[in-house]
Amino acid sequence: MNILIYGIGGKMGKTLLTASQNTDDIKAVAGVDVFADPTDYNIPVYKSINQTKESFECIIDFSAHEAVFDILPFAISKKIPCVLATTGYNEDELDLIDKAAQTIPIFKTGNMSLGINVLSKLVMAAANMLENADAEIIETHHNQKVDAPSGTALMLLHAIEDSRGPVKPIFGRSGISSPRDSKEVGIHAIRGGSVVGKHSVMFMMNNEVLTLTHEAENKIVFANGAIDAARFLVDRTEAGIYNMNHLLNTRYS
Repeated sequence: MNILIYGIGGKMGKTLLTASQNTDDIKAVAGVDVFADPTDYNIPVYKSINQTKESFECIIDFSAHEAVFDILPFAISKKIPCVLATTGYNEDELDLIDKAAQTIPIFKTGNMSLGINVLSKLVMAAANMLENADAEIIETHHNQKVDAPSGTALMLLHAIEDSRGPVKPIFGRSGISSPRDSKEVGIHAIRGGSVVGKHSVMFMMNNEVLTLTHEAENKIVFANGAIDAARFLVDRTEAGIYNMNHLLNTRYS
């Protein structure tokens, strides 16, 4: 399968290029990055996706959330599936994604790691079985990450909601002078150093605490997850939005 890497000049774009070069069935044939120097790569790299000349069967985006305005109109016109491996989308961008998904298959998830998506299922189960436990989410990332809380932290919040129904997310507790509400789920973002990504969900009860944690030790896990998503996506015959749950259900059903 030939792929295009959008955001090839970033850390994840470069990691994805390396991962694709170490994979027998995936070949990166072009990249797009407004800041990248094309002479640094052994494949063609363009400033805009509309300049591309190569033939590819899937687009993998590891750039910035606003890139959907460049990617999706092109993908729709060419009927090319997209793996959106970016987070931090605003309402206008989410609307565009929803509209595009009426025409093409789109893979979108808060985290491309297989382990994180298994963690999400474990969190859902724990939230159900420990229905009276206080839940808190703590996420840690490197000092260059621009969005907070992380898309993964929000994904874990939704996993709790899927079990318990609507909750009250509290992003830090500065200025709060009242006891903890039973519906609260605290979300805390830590930024520093070169931490790739660490997410913990605590379920606190009287006299005991259960903590579920995932830690990514290398960015390659996200690149490999995106490649798995591309493999999954090109086999889809129907337009729509797909996520890691669909992939996991297909693989382990």
